[in-house]
Amino acid sequence: MKIAPQQLCGHRGVAAHAPENTLASISKVREMGLSWVEVDVQLTQDGVPVVFHDHTLLRCTNGTGALKDTALADLQQLDAGGHFSPVFGYERVPTLAAVLAQAHRDALHINLEIKTYPDSDIPALCRAIFACLSASPISTEKVLVSSFSLEALAIVRDEMPELARAILWETIPDNWHEFRDLATFSIHCNYRHLTQDKAKSVKESGLVLKCYTPNEPAEVDTLWAWGVDMMITDDPGKYLTHPC
Repeated sequence: MKIAPQQLCGHRGVAAHAPENTLASISKVREMGLSWVEVDVQLTQDGVPVVFHDHTLLRCTNGTGALKDTALADLQQLDAGGHFSPVFGYERVPTLAAVLAQAHRDALHINLEIKTYPDSDIPALCRAIFACLSASPISTEKVLVSSFSLEALAIVRDEMPELARAILWETIPDNWHEFRDLATFSIHCNYRHLTQDKAKSVKESGLVLKCYTPNEPAEVDTLWAWGVDMMITDDPGKYLTHPC
């Protein structure tokens, strides 16, 4: 089976080739011929939604401390690319507004993961995302919202029901159907924990099934046969050249 670009989603942009969750990384998605990108969204101290994964700044910038304790003006002074390569030292932590604008220019579908931690203000984060989407030129038909937080997905369901929703799980639980109203589009799970029975269950429900984050195509050859629709990967180029 030849893997097609529409079966792949760039994880945090194309994180194997540029610093994750930056505009440079997202720009590589279209360069590779893909139509889907996944990014993480959190709030700054002053309530601005930005695209960033970790709770703290240390791994992906030259700053320290928690993202939620950092104002946008201070955040955008930090180098968000030099840790990956000096070539990307100009990269900054992008606002969600900037990322949505780029996704719109590149005609991408975008998967926004509502990234929550125990101290996250989930309602405030959701509403900031809604406001940003409402002000963006991107069509809501090109937006998928996902989260490990069932609370966040319930807020999306109740306050912006036109957005497609996906539940994120490490391992799909046996009782996953009890949460079916929170997922209108897809179920996402760790590829290492997917079983054939769970894949069959999701597909029979009519939902799309996506796996994160396999970066070696040979590891998931069997999963395609189980009905997985898309791999969310740091290195989609490997799939496009993988011998099938």
